[in-house]
Amino acid sequence: MNKFFKKYSLPIVLKFLERRRKPVATSVSYVESKNILLLFTSDGNQKIALVKALQNKLEKEGKNVECLYLLMSYEDMPDVHADAGMEKVEPTDFSIFGNIKKASVSRLLEKRFDILMHADMECNDYTNLILTKTKARCRIGRYFDKRDGQYDMMIKMSADKKIKVLVDQIHYYAKAM
Repeated sequence: MNKFFKKYSLPIVLKFLERRRKPVATSVSYVESKNILLLFTSDGNQKIALVKALQNKLEKEGKNVECLYLLMSYEDMPDVHADAGMEKVEPTDFSIFGNIKKASVSRLLEKRFDILMHADMECNDYTNLILTKTKARCRIGRYFDKRDGQYDMMIKMSADKKIKVLVDQIHYYAKAM
């Protein structure tokens, strides 16, 4: 029953939050940025390894990087300790009205990030809610129809491209800011 309500209430809540969201007046350049949040949907070990590689690359450049991933199903769960240092959120952690019940994720979303990098080839209501709730000064991700108000920089690429290409492009264009 709860899944039924979530299916229909989350899009309504999302539209409400998007209208209430105040755009940040200034974004920060990549050189000046210090705190970065990597957001992605878990798709097994390969995607986590790609994001970990990006996290290591950003940390070598002197950035404080935190990772948040959405686990939609247990088939996509990474192997033991593959997600060490990453925060996990599941659909069950969301209330019917889009509030996040998990305290550690709520605290993470309350932090002010300079850049949020969304590394997904597809989006869903849960990632859109997270994007809307974060206090990031600049949001970078793949181009999605009717989602241009959620991002400050969108990367257009065809659907047949691999996630590695998107992760590389996000890093490349973020450095160009």
